[in-house]
Amino acid sequence: MTPLRIYTWVLIVALYVPIGLMVALSFNNSKLPYVWGGFTLRWYEALFGWGQAWQALLNSAVIALAVSFTATLLGIFMAYVLRQDKYIAVSQVAVVMPEVSEALAFAAVLWLVKTYAGIDLFGPVGVFLAHLAYTLPMAHVLLAPYVAYVSRSAVEAARILGASELRTMFSVVMPILMPAFVATFLIVFANSFDTYIKTAFTTSPGFVTAPILLWNYAARGRGDPTIYALATFMLIPSLVAAAIYFRAVKRYG
Repeated sequence: MTPLRIYTWVLIVALYVPIGLMVALSFNNSKLPYVWGGFTLRWYEALFGWGQAWQALLNSAVIALAVSFTATLLGIFMAYVLRQDKYIAVSQVAVVMPEVSEALAFAAVLWLVKTYAGIDLFGPVGVFLAHLAYTLPMAHVLLAPYVAYVSRSAVEAARILGASELRTMFSVVMPILMPAFVATFLIVFANSFDTYIKTAFTTSPGFVTAPILLWNYAARGRGDPTIYALATFMLIPSLVAAAIYFRAVKRYG
């Protein structure tokens, strides 16, 4: 076995074994993670009766959907406007660089707005803006190669026939880019749905997402296996998004 193959398998084990253990613990009839008490569904029954968890999941889903649509649409427009060869490399570097520290920057901006303008944006609006700042560079980088691939002759033909820049974008470019739009939307959704850091800096006590709820219970050392069930349930949107993504890649790739 080659070193590269060994590294690949070690990486797969490191990534997926913890997830498998978490799923297994959600069916464990013991509150102790190192003791197998038999198969049970009682933690899922407790989850279905946990109203706070469902509200947190709903908050995460709404934010992720709104962010995915906005980031993907703006990402296409940015990539289209900066589609010339001389702008592609510069635009991607300029857009990606702020991603390193934008969580702290956004928290500072929201605090300044609250302090000096009296407008409290912490909560759903702050989380949406922070997630958008986090995912917009991602959407732009993912979509830029596809926008550059669109035949310039098709765009020029539409402009010669009298179509405006906006009409060309929606009638010519968007239909060609629809597979890339869907794929980017799903990738952004998966990243927004389960991100914690961006949410923790910009949320408020009255707005709790699923990652925040999980962290609150885990950080306090509460030995309630219901959080394993919640974490397992959170895998479903990501798995569905991944399945749709790979199906789209297989069909249109």
